[in-house]
Amino acid sequence: MKKVLVSAFAAAMSAAAFAGMNNVTIMFSTPGPDTYSDGTPVLDGERYALVWTPGGEAFAGINTDATAAGASKVAVSAPVATGGHCPNVLFQVDEGYAAANYKGGSWSVVLLDTRKFKLNKDGTPVLDEFGNRVAVSWGVNEPHFANGYGVIGNAVANASGFQSAGGIAAASETPSADIPNPVVKGISFDDENVFVTVESTSPALKYALVSGDTPDKVDTEVAGKDASSYGSESSEIVLIKAKKSGGEFFKVNAK
Repeated sequence: MKKVLVSAFAAAMSAAAFAGMNNVTIMFSTPGPDTYSDGTPVLDGERYALVWTPGGEAFAGINTDATAAGASKVAVSAPVATGGHCPNVLFQVDEGYAAANYKGGSWSVVLLDTRKFKLNKDGTPVLDEFGNRVAVSWGVNEPHFANGYGVIGNAVANASGFQSAGGIAAASETPSADIPNPVVKGISFDDENVFVTVESTSPALKYALVSGDTPDKVDTEVAGKDASSYGSESSEIVLIKAKKSGGEFFKVNAK
């Protein structure tokens, strides 16, 4: 039977004394408060991932299916968040399994954003009175997906003792690696407004209209509640701004 990765809370760390002498062991925690990119506290049961990246490679991010992008691998993804932070967690990798799958390289601890959001009938997220998206829990048998991620810290794999990767998880607006870039599908007008239709959006991200007077200087984010919007599950949204005399150029930023 193939030996697999195991994880245990710090309360069970005494078991490490019986581990193989060359097992890879990494312990980490965060003091909190850990937050998502919108500034809201991490939900109980949110996932922290231990990610391995081979030597000479750079960590390339997390895909929407919660796997690692590029040459990296998610060794363990554990739903351990409680009270707005990650408690002390010990990850241990059997020495033979580590030699075959995680030889050398470096380790990173990554906070995932696997929230699922309530949606309106038009596919846009339901917002609370503070303008934040309303999150709901994944069902027991539902797969989890990553809207975004934030790297907490790095650790060097060590065959003896523990390497701490503790630290506050900075609010990260990093979308997952395979979320598509927004595309301006079309622009239309009425007497007062410009309507910019954007496709390839995700309900996990907010999109803002950016304008400029010339194609090489489109750098002013448009103010106004209609000029930004969370993406839609149907992929398409419309951003609106007042018309400007002489015309202007547009792009859309995801954040």
